[in-house]
Amino acid sequence: MAFLSNNSRIALILFSCLVMSFHSSASAQNYGTATYYTPPYMPSACYGFADQGVMIAAASEAIWNGGGACGQYYQVTCVSGTNAGTPYPCQGSSSVVVKIVDLCPAGSCRGTIDLSQEAFASVADTASGVINISYQHI
Repeated sequence: MAFLSNNSRIALILFSCLVMSFHSSASAQNYGTATYYTPPYMPSACYGFADQGVMIAAASEAIWNGGGACGQYYQVTCVSGTNAGTPYPCQGSSSVVVKIVDLCPAGSCRGTIDLSQEAFASVADTASGVINISYQHI
């Protein structure tokens, strides 16, 4: 860095800190539970009657962020079952990427993230109803 001026060095250091800060916040691993909901998926709190496909989810208050979660993508990984009825529910790839399109309202929301039936079925046996997950914003 001998060829850089002091101002350039400071700018490079600040830029490096910013990049490292973004990387660590984008890859934070969280743990919770996932449930699923069934069609129809519209209207949704984020997109009204605009179809967003089926690899979607509703966010609980824990990740809703006053609607800031709308349109954000999360990677959800099945970790284990939550009941003895289906002790090993994880199946398939055990991970799915979903787009947040709705709010799972407090009081009736039974999980951290409420996956569409199709998204849930891609990672776990729907007979389990609720699974333990890890999830991260991507």
